[in-house]
Amino acid sequence: AMVRIPQKNYYTAVLGSEPDAGGMVDQDQVNRWVDRYSMWLGQLTDEPGLVQAAVTVETAPDSGFRLARRVESEIQEDSPAFAQEVIREAVEMLPSGSTVTKAYTSLTYKAALRSGGKSRSEAEVATDLASRLPNITLGLGNTGAGAVEPVTAQELCEVVRVAYDPHEAVLFDQAHAQGKAPMLNWNEVGPQAHDAEWDWYHHDNAWSKTWTMSVPPRSAVQSRVLQSLIAPNSELMRKRITLLYRPIDPAAAAQLVEKDLNTATFNSSSSDRVSSRQSREMRAAKATEEEEAEGAGLLNFALIVTATVEDPRNRAMVDSMMDNLAVGARIRIEPAYGAQDSAFAVGLPLGLVVPEMLALPKSVRSALS
Repeated sequence: AMVRIPQKNYYTAVLGSEPDAGGMVDQDQVNRWVDRYSMWLGQLTDEPGLVQAAVTVETAPDSGFRLARRVESEIQEDSPAFAQEVIREAVEMLPSGSTVTKAYTSLTYKAALRSGGKSRSEAEVATDLASRLPNITLGLGNTGAGAVEPVTAQELCEVVRVAYDPHEAVLFDQAHAQGKAPMLNWNEVGPQAHDAEWDWYHHDNAWSKTWTMSVPPRSAVQSRVLQSLIAPNSELMRKRITLLYRPIDPAAAAQLVEKDLNTATFNSSSSDRVSSRQSREMRAAKATEEEEAEGAGLLNFALIVTATVEDPRNRAMVDSMMDNLAVGARIRIEPAYGAQDSAFAVGLPLGLVVPEMLALPKSVRSALS
């Protein structure tokens, strides 16, 4: 699948995987995954024409049809009848209360590789992405993401359709288990009807609320800091955590790290007693400047959280739950007031670049900041 944003002439390729669980993994292996993920993110700053990368982790109840289909395909006809009966009974009982976790990585590119350069055609962009994706996929697979492969157009249509109508997930799983993959058109994947309220989003027969990160972690970020936020929850129909990464131009990155170091130095020198937080910010700013000088890339990042429920009476429970999860992840999240429908779409693996689609031009926002 390749998604085109005609307003900006952007193109997005989507990669899918089912991440490995970290509960039974040694810390040394987790450390290697983190290191490889940081290397993979660093490579994004060297990707010509890359505008944004987004990693979406989605959890939902497992219907059990996928497991049943896999088991049935592995059963040998000449195996003992008792063994077949036991394994089929286990398949029927196992999906009860189980969940499925899927990850999607969307990479958004400009039609022009560089500012002022020639705008490439759709076929040229597709050919270029086809040559890049194997290396990107290989690097992402070494980060604990599991087996990574490009998402087909039909799979992406199903992902978007199920996001807007979660009840259809069971129908899709059942159809795939029977070998009858449904054929969807792009104009069929949106909601049949929706109502964007001030702090909630009613789409088809489900209710969703989206939060955005307003304050990142202030303390040291450990490998499992987002584990509780990403972990499946049986009280939710679906939950999506999306991390947005936007590479910063190397010339602008040098100015930013220098500005951050000057700010940290001023804050430390303007007080008679330097607090522990100010000392840590000073050390972090120095470390960032040294890494950037040695060639490390710099990225802007954001986080979007979407929770979906079936019964609107559970909305208060969802608010309390997400507040507690955010505290455990050491971040501050705020509801996307007045923009629930658009924030919901940004959390999907569609390659929507928010700064490029706001009513206020980017140049004006940069001047104001």
